[in-house]
Amino acid sequence: MGKMTGKISSRKRNYLSFMLVPHRRGSVRTIRISNYRTTLLSLTAIMLVSLLTLTGYTLSVVKQNQELKVQHEQEMNLILAQKAELEDFIANQTKELIENSELISAAATTKTISEKALEQFKAEYEDMVVAYVDNNMKTIKSVSRGTSKEMTFKEGLQELRSLIELVRSAKLSEDYTNEKIEKKEKELTNYLNALPTYWPVDNGTTVHSGFGRRLHPIYGYYRNHDGIDIGNKKYPTIYAAGDGKVIQTGRNSGYGNFVIIDHGNGFRTVYAHLKSYSVKVGEWVKKGQKIAIMGNTGTSTGTHLHFEIQINGVPTNPLKFLEKR
Repeated sequence: MGKMTGKISSRKRNYLSFMLVPHRRGSVRTIRISNYRTTLLSLTAIMLVSLLTLTGYTLSVVKQNQELKVQHEQEMNLILAQKAELEDFIANQTKELIENSELISAAATTKTISEKALEQFKAEYEDMVVAYVDNNMKTIKSVSRGTSKEMTFKEGLQELRSLIELVRSAKLSEDYTNEKIEKKEKELTNYLNALPTYWPVDNGTTVHSGFGRRLHPIYGYYRNHDGIDIGNKKYPTIYAAGDGKVIQTGRNSGYGNFVIIDHGNGFRTVYAHLKSYSVKVGEWVKKGQKIAIMGNTGTSTGTHLHFEIQINGVPTNPLKFLEKR
């Protein structure tokens, strides 16, 4: 490349010349620019406009940066303020949780104490009810065995039923089946169901031959009748007088076909002169359950039921116990 030089011609022509002189051999080139003053002014104007534009843009960017900086500072201040509020909220919540935890702990302790007190009260209440029942049952059981002269069996039976109703009303909960009162109710109900009070024949309330000494219809002399003769051949079904266990069945010359049921507490019932029976030894039966068909077997003058109630092996008058239906 050559050096670029230029000079202003002294001529009146208004132009600007640039000469390009190479270092090595070669031709010299001249570049002339006419009206160079106008061109310089134009370039100068363009440069000034560009400089002003750049300056304005720079000032605008600086202003925007300042505004963004201010906005950023405001946002940071807001975030810091919200952070402080959140920290205060968390601190308050933590404090409340601690306080609630202490309250819950105190409440749990109070509940435990209350439950213990309730359990103690419940136990004392149940013991009181059971003691009352047991005390009254001594009298009722003595009546049922015929050893009390204060009241009849039927009166004692009514007392027993009233006692069962009292125990039912005294129960603390229907759902709690293990409580003492619930067990005592079952005990009383089982005792009541086992008592031989169910009239063992249908529509046979007439007693054809009563309990005690009588003239035997076949032998023709007086002897004790250990039961009662009841029943009507039109209604041959025979029922168990109470809950119990069949301990003997069979046939002999006096009873004919017979069934004996043990009801517990010293009670036994005897059903004789049967046509047939539908139970077997060792079987448990319920009060009112069908057990046999009325007949005329053994020493008998006609179709009927010979029915006995024995207490500790001693025959007693069934009419003291049976409730006619």
